[in-house]
Amino acid sequence: MKTISRSQAISDLRHQLLKLVDREHSLCQVAARRGLFCNGFGRWSKEELERRIPGCSKGEPEPTRAEIEREANRRMLPLQDVRAGKLPCDDGTILCAGWDEFYESELARFHREMLGESVRVVPDEILESPDWPSGTIRS
Repeated sequence: MKTISRSQAISDLRHQLLKLVDREHSLCQVAARRGLFCNGFGRWSKEELERRIPGCSKGEPEPTRAEIEREANRRMLPLQDVRAGKLPCDDGTILCAGWDEFYESELARFHREMLGESVRVVPDEILESPDWPSGTIRS
């Protein structure tokens, strides 16, 4: 099995994920609707999502989940720039810690699910180490 660094896995995933978003649909919204990657807004209950998006009710006594998700999407869009290759995951958001939230094993699973390639993901410093066994596949 090919071994790649955490940075390489993130770069590969970013490249794939950027193909799914546009100026009106944040990665968090797309991931929730398609049930892929981290599952975006779908990761949280309505109450938790509402807690993470302060002021999302806009004066409504009981906003619907759809209203909360629309507001959350609106707040995620400025953190995403498809032309610059930037996703909300790159900096972390009011919703999550971004890429830092995922273990290497999770990145490997996302890599397999989204790119169809099974890889072993290791921390960057391991592949940079002079002690890394020679003859081991890296990228």
